[in-house]
Amino acid sequence: MSNSLLNKHIETWSIYNAFILVIASIFALANKELNILLVVFSLSVIVLISINRKQLLTSKPLFGIANTITLIRIIIIVSSFILLDFNDTNVLFYYLCAAVALDFFDGRAARYFNESSFFGHYFDMEVDAFFVLVMCFFFYLHGDISWWILIPGLLRYVFRLYTFCFPKPNVKEEKKTYATVIAASYFIVLLIGLITHGTLQFLILLLGSLAIVISFLIGIIQYHKQ
Repeated sequence: MSNSLLNKHIETWSIYNAFILVIASIFALANKELNILLVVFSLSVIVLISINRKQLLTSKPLFGIANTITLIRIIIIVSSFILLDFNDTNVLFYYLCAAVALDFFDGRAARYFNESSFFGHYFDMEVDAFFVLVMCFFFYLHGDISWWILIPGLLRYVFRLYTFCFPKPNVKEEKKTYATVIAASYFIVLLIGLITHGTLQFLILLLGSLAIVISFLIGIIQYHKQ
């Protein structure tokens, strides 16, 4: 399979991934069950890896160091929400801190070991998006935060479906520097939300969520200007 065709398949996967996670979110809300999101995303990732299996199996080392770090992040995130007691958010905080810390290293590993790839770009980006989604759902389903916290969690997927419905063939999805900084800051905000309560938790999550919403609005404006 040529690289251009493989990249096309990965882009197509990202559309389906956005669609099924939006549907899974509806079911998760209806059943008040976070595990629905965890299972659906895990299966979706298996499909993505399967699409790129030939390149990953021939990588040296196998799967690539950067991609392995990203895969470990997925395992930590999914296992944390399945195995840990939601009543002890301090333990959840420490586990998820490890996942966020690894996000700092996977991109640097890709550049250092010259492993940057179209697959790795989407793999890392979708794990970031899912982390935000599952954290926002956690605060809504198991915390005292109202429905507005779901907006930043779903924005990535709504934006991806928006670009599918209103395509610009010559425009490729890229990580903007400002968006990367805001996203990284929001990861920290979500983590802090686990160890704060009451008004302080509300204000921290609200301000972080507003920054994410503004970032996506800027992204939509820039998308149409290109």
